[in-house]
Amino acid sequence: MLSGALIAIGFTVSAQDLPTNAEPGKCYVRCKTPEVWKNQDVTIEVAPAYKRIVTYPAKYKTVTERVLVDEGGERLVVVPAKYETQSFSVVTKEASKRLERSVGRPSVENQTVVTKEASKRLQAVPAQYEMRDVVVTVKEGYKRLVSVPAKYEQRDVVVTTKEASQRLVVVPAKMKTVTEEVVVKEASQRLTVVPAKYEMRDVVVTVKEAGQKVEVIPAKYEQRDVVVTTKEASQRLTVVPATYGTETISYKKREYGNRLKVVPASFSKDNEVIEVRAKSAKWQMSERAPDCTSSDPNDCRYWCYKEVPAQFTTVDKTILSNNASVITTPECDESTKPGGCGNGTYVKRVMKTPPSTRVIDIPAETKTVKKRVMVTPPSTRTIDIPAVTKIIKKRVMVTPPTTKVVEIPEVRQTVKRTVVDVPATTRVIEIPAITKVVKKTVMVTPPSTREIEVPAITKVVKKRVMVTPPSTKEFEIPEVTTVVKRTIPAVYTTREVEIPEVTTTMKKTVMATPPTTRSVKIEPKYASIKKTVLEGDARSEEKTVEAKYKTVTKEVLVSKGGLTTWKEVDCKIVKNTPLPINWNLGSATLTSGAKRIIDARLLPVLKDGVAVAIESHTDARGTKTSNQSLSERRARAVVNYLVTKGINPSKLTANGYGEGRLTNRCKDGVSCTEREHAANRRTTFRVIDQK
Repeated sequence: MLSGALIAIGFTVSAQDLPTNAEPGKCYVRCKTPEVWKNQDVTIEVAPAYKRIVTYPAKYKTVTERVLVDEGGERLVVVPAKYETQSFSVVTKEASKRLERSVGRPSVENQTVVTKEASKRLQAVPAQYEMRDVVVTVKEGYKRLVSVPAKYEQRDVVVTTKEASQRLVVVPAKMKTVTEEVVVKEASQRLTVVPAKYEMRDVVVTVKEAGQKVEVIPAKYEQRDVVVTTKEASQRLTVVPATYGTETISYKKREYGNRLKVVPASFSKDNEVIEVRAKSAKWQMSERAPDCTSSDPNDCRYWCYKEVPAQFTTVDKTILSNNASVITTPECDESTKPGGCGNGTYVKRVMKTPPSTRVIDIPAETKTVKKRVMVTPPSTRTIDIPAVTKIIKKRVMVTPPTTKVVEIPEVRQTVKRTVVDVPATTRVIEIPAITKVVKKTVMVTPPSTREIEVPAITKVVKKRVMVTPPSTKEFEIPEVTTVVKRTIPAVYTTREVEIPEVTTTMKKTVMATPPTTRSVKIEPKYASIKKTVLEGDARSEEKTVEAKYKTVTKEVLVSKGGLTTWKEVDCKIVKNTPLPINWNLGSATLTSGAKRIIDARLLPVLKDGVAVAIESHTDARGTKTSNQSLSERRARAVVNYLVTKGINPSKLTANGYGEGRLTNRCKDGVSCTEREHAANRRTTFRVIDQK
C-alpha cells in the first residue's frame, strides 16, 4: 500500500458499461450497494421519578353526647279480680224411667188343615186308526225286446252279390212267481193306567201358638251426698318490686390522632455515555502512483476498506438514592400512660331484677246436698208359654199315577207276484255272403232290437194305519180340607214412662275477670357529657414527581455498502405493478390486510437493494384538490410503513396523482357502479434504475 494520503472518492462506473452475458428477453437493474443507516431515538432518564410528601395534622372537635344515667324501668300495679253471683241448678233427684206392662187380648182364628192332598187321575186315551189303500206290486214291470230286421239295397259289385250278415233271434225272458209278506197292520202300542197309591198319616196341627209373658222388674234408687261449689277457687296477686344498683360506665373522653414527619427524597449525580453512531467502514482510493504509465485515471490506485470509529456523547443524569417517606408517631401512647389516653367515667343506675308478681291461691267454698241416684235401671223378664197342638189323620199320595205301555204286534199277509228271473236277450245267427259278378246286395242298416216296456201288475190292499198314538189324560182330584179352631195367646208389652229429674236452684260467687297487673313505665334519665373526638387523623398526601428524560438520536448501520453491480429482475417490476389495497372511502390509513399485502409483494423486492416509486390514485368523486391530497397521503402512508420495516427512505419515492389518471370512463358527472369506482382507487409500485 502506498504511504501517500488516501483521498476518498466515490465509486463511479461509466455510463457505457452494460452487463456482460445478458440474455435476450430479460431485464437488469444497475445497483450500487450503499451503506444503509437509519436514525434511532434513544431515550435516557436524566432525573428519576420520586415522591414528594405533604402532611396534614389531625383535626379535633368537641361534641356533647347525651348518655343514659338511669335506665328507668316499670312498676307493677295490681288490678284486683272482679266477682259476680250466678244462679245454678243442682240435681237432687236424677231423671229415671219406669216400665208399665200392657197385656193384649187372646184371639181365636179358624185354620184350614189339609186332610187329603190334591192329586191327579190318569185316563188312557186309545190310539186312533184308519184304513188306507196300499198298492202292492204282484208282478214287477220289465222290458221286452222286438227284432228290427236289417235293410238292404242292390249295388253293382264285381264279385260279391250278397255280403255276409247276421240275424238276431230273440230269446224271451224267464219269469218266476215270488211269495212275499205284506204288512197289512203296523205294530202299535197301547197304554194301561197304573193308579196312584195313597196312605193315611198323622199330622200335628198347632191349635195355640207358643207365646211369651213379660214381667217388670222395678228400678233401685239410693240417697248420695253431692258436694256443690258455692264460690269458685281464685287467685290473688302480690307485687314484688324491682331492685336497682349502680354501674360505672367508661367512655372515651378525648380521642388522640397521630403526628406525621416527612423524610424527603435524596439524590446523587451520575452520567451515562451513549453511542450516537456505530462503528463502520468505507472504501477509500489512494493517489495514483507517480510511475503509472496507464492513460486510465482509475489505474495504478489502491482500494482500501477503512474502518470509521464509533461516535459517543456523555449525558449527565440524577439518580434517586432514597425515596420520600413518612414517620408516624401517636400523640398519646397507651403503653406509657397507666390510665390510658383520654378515658372518662360516669355512674349509671341499672335494674338488677325486674318487678314481678306473686300468685296467692284462694280456695273454693263448697256445700253438701242430698241427691237421689238410680243404682240399677228398671228392666223386664220374659216367661215362655208353650204352644198347644192337636193330631189329625191326613191321606197322603205315596206314588203318583203312571201309565204302562203294552206293545201291539203288526199284522202281515202273504201275497204272490211274478217277477222277471232272467231278462230277455238276443242271439246272433250268422248269414254267409252270396257273391255274383254283377249284382251285390249291401246292408244299409244292420238289424237291431227295440225295447218294449211291459208294465208291472199291482194290487190294491187295505191297510190299517195308526193316525194318532195312544195317550193319557190327567184329571185333577181336589184336596180335602177341614177347619180347626186355633187360639192366639195375648201379647205382653212394656212401655217406658219417663220420670223427670228434680233440681234445686242455688247461688255461687264466680270470678268474672281474674286479677292482673298493670305496668306503669318509669322514664329513663339522661345526662350530657362533653368529649373531644378525632374528626380527621393526621394524613399524608403523596405526589409523584415524574422522571425527566432526554432523547438522543443514534445512527445505526443497517447494511454495509459495496460496489456497483448488475442484477436480473422481473421485467414486470420496471412497469407499474398494482398493490391490491382496498382503501376505505376517504381514508389514508393502512388496514391489517393492506399491511399483509405489502409484506408479501413489495418487501421481497426492496430487500434486494433497488429503489421503488410508490404511486397512488383516487376515483373522481369529491373535489380535485381533496383527491390530490388524499392520493399523496396514501402514497406517503405506504412509504412510512416500509420505513418502519427497515427500508432506507432514500430508496423510496411517494407520488400522488389524485383523479388525473383514471382507468375507465368514471370521470366527473358520469354515473358508475361502486365496482367501477373501486378500479380507480389503486396504489402501484415501480422499480427505478439507480445510476
